[in-house]
Amino acid sequence: MNALMNAARAALSAGSLWRKDAVLLCALSGGSDSAALLHTLCRLQSEMPFRLFAVHVQHGLRGQASLADEQFVRELCRSLNVPLLVENAGLSGDMHSPGVETQARERRRAIFERQMQRLHADALLTAHHRDDQTETVLMHLLRGSGLNGLCGMYMAAPFGCGQIIRPFLALSKQQLRDALTAEQLAFREDESNFEAVTPRNALRLHVLPQLETLFPGAGAHIAQLSESLQADEACLSAEANRLYPSVCYAVPPLFMLAAQPLASAPEAIRRRVLRRWFQDGCAAAAITLQEQSLFHTDTLALSALVSQPAGSRVNLPNGLMAAREKDWLHLLRQSGEPLCAAPPVHEIICKERTMYALPHMTISAAPAQALPRDVSCVILPPEWLSSQPVLRTPQPEDTIRPFGAPGHKPLRRWMTDRRIDPLLRAALPVLCAEHEVLWIPGLCASELLRLDTIPPDALELKRIGETPFIPKPPKE
Repeated sequence: MNALMNAARAALSAGSLWRKDAVLLCALSGGSDSAALLHTLCRLQSEMPFRLFAVHVQHGLRGQASLADEQFVRELCRSLNVPLLVENAGLSGDMHSPGVETQARERRRAIFERQMQRLHADALLTAHHRDDQTETVLMHLLRGSGLNGLCGMYMAAPFGCGQIIRPFLALSKQQLRDALTAEQLAFREDESNFEAVTPRNALRLHVLPQLETLFPGAGAHIAQLSESLQADEACLSAEANRLYPSVCYAVPPLFMLAAQPLASAPEAIRRRVLRRWFQDGCAAAAITLQEQSLFHTDTLALSALVSQPAGSRVNLPNGLMAAREKDWLHLLRQSGEPLCAAPPVHEIICKERTMYALPHMTISAAPAQALPRDVSCVILPPEWLSSQPVLRTPQPEDTIRPFGAPGHKPLRRWMTDRRIDPLLRAALPVLCAEHEVLWIPGLCASELLRLDTIPPDALELKRIGETPFIPKPPKE
């Protein structure tokens, strides 16, 4: 038991859980692995009296054998004085039913998360071991996973209201069994583990033994590979996470990435940024991600889109679409609608108010002191103020007479002439009197606001800070 206790003690310490007030929940099936974990945790309580609970999921897929598992678990927890939570997974069929392995896994995770929340548990502990890691890595490899999938399971990862800890991930299944056998500790044997009823079982029963025959130590080497790849993945992910905030702009209705810096990034970093962008976009759109929601081919298509011309599109899972425009990649619904609707903008300009917070910028208002030097600010004479101009988003009937222009043109035509990204146009704030556009902050001022001197009681409106998709005004 010493090797098991050392592994569990180290894992708890690394997860900042080696403390008296820690609340731990042990996933307990009754098999040799989870039985070894529960015995190990109980013995560690003599060193550090953390609070320990066990949870057993009754899948009901093996008839009387499932009920016998539950009875064994109840007796084991009673003998060890460990509070036990039992919940039925509500599954139908048996171990041979199509898709039952995936359904069972999803139900277990949901139950574990719910019981963690109920107990305010800091961590769920599972008995996954090195052999499980080998199977996981091979399964991911055969399904076409990328580097993240080949990393397999992590010793510690966020889960539920806390984290999941797998203290035995560096130990073999045989080591766990030997520890139980040495002290004559009982466990239940799941007979379905010896039937090739699932792809994982077939891998365990037929493929891995052949690999071990051809390449002795293959299983351990595959598990070691996952540990090495975890270090590489951590480095690449850290680089991608450093780049992501500087290229992502996510203020409804816009959810987009700056194309040029993304195109300059190494391919490995770019792909990770794109995958995170997709995941964040799904969260913003209240879309629940399922496993393999973004396939390798989707990632490649997204990466290629970065270098494609404006107007290019790529359909993505979950009813989403990526659109390449002049300077940005946009994530939208396939209908063309934004992920999230923007709140309505209708701010009436008045002399009594000094600040206007809009979705994409902030406008300050103050008595005019000097003539504008660029389109980041504009001066409203009293006659325009009396018309109660409004800050809002563009409407189809809007027209503008750009500064220095001889006449008016539709605002949509002006935006086309200026090559404003079509997907940005609906989000641009404009200052209007009825449908007369007086100012597009940072982009254009109306000829109607041309002044030689500042009249009394004039108001200056000024854009505060920078908006990523509006260029900085030229320096004098």
